[in-house]
Amino acid sequence: MRFIAEGPDLPGDLLDARDEGQVIFFCGAGVSRAEAGGPSFRELANRVVTSLGSSRHSPARQLLELSEKIVPIPGVGGIPPADRIFAMLEQEFPIADVRRAVAAALRPKPNAGLGPHASLVDLSRGPDGVVRLVTTNFDRVFEQVDSTLAATAPPELPDPARAGALRGIIHLHGKVSHDYTVQEGPEFVLSSADFGRAYLADGWATTFMRALMNRYRIVFVGYSADDPPIQYLLEALQPSIAPGQLYALQEGEASYATGLWRHKGVTAIPFIGFGSLWETLAAWAERAREPDGWRKRIAGMALRGPRDLQPHERGQVAHLVSSPIGATIFAEHDPAPPAGMALRFRPLCPVRPAPRQKLA
Repeated sequence: MRFIAEGPDLPGDLLDARDEGQVIFFCGAGVSRAEAGGPSFRELANRVVTSLGSSRHSPARQLLELSEKIVPIPGVGGIPPADRIFAMLEQEFPIADVRRAVAAALRPKPNAGLGPHASLVDLSRGPDGVVRLVTTNFDRVFEQVDSTLAATAPPELPDPARAGALRGIIHLHGKVSHDYTVQEGPEFVLSSADFGRAYLADGWATTFMRALMNRYRIVFVGYSADDPPIQYLLEALQPSIAPGQLYALQEGEASYATGLWRHKGVTAIPFIGFGSLWETLAAWAERAREPDGWRKRIAGMALRGPRDLQPHERGQVAHLVSSPIGATIFAEHDPAPPAGMALRFRPLCPVRPAPRQKLA
């Protein structure tokens, strides 16, 4: 279903799962780039290399320059080795200096926009009113949206399997201080050594993600398929990934987007232009804040009949009448819809296969 004419086509069962509190949004650097002025992982490496004054011929600077020349491969993408760049910087400078430079480089721009962050906070609020959102970003922009949200980071990660334990903003890779001067807490997953320890040697990040996947569907927002966090995370979890469990919002044509994520076990949701993504998330968040109000509005719109609606509006009505709660709201709408009106939209609904029966 599309919320806007040119927006991404969101699976209907994913929309329903979010309404039921069964979806976790997993947010990357692209969310902070949208309005807050944050860098991508490789742009962060560039800012830190420049800030620290790494020597012209240092391995870190040479690797950074090489990464800028990598041409993305269709279906694979590029492979920016930003985690390796940070590993080399930590050999050239004290680790504390590198991390202070990272914190400073992440400071949001003055009067930073919070639109995408606010939408994702609303989308992450379950039926019980509790926000449950995971990010690999070190910045504190999500907390700017709502200062009352708890912010958790390793080693104090909650157990997703324990009822009520998961709440607030989970900074899976650590976080910086609110004044963007230092890292806050003992864990800061930045270099290749940090990633290896978090996902392989000690494996605490893998353990957390596996427990998360056992209970929720996960939607990746603000990542490229070849971002270091995604590479490490999905490689560590590959044997545990089931179809329809992981989704990624990916910019590009459908064939391109699907090719980037299919071999990782992730269902790509393509979109064209980041403006359409953020507008879609804002509209989805509006539905999340008042789902019954959204359904009633769509039911009212349906009274105009399929011929007078745009294709994406017909899709919204089809999604509405395909669910029991939506069909009930449609049928009880005042004024009452003409007899057979719902049937005129049902052919637009995709046929969902019946769930497989588990073998005894």
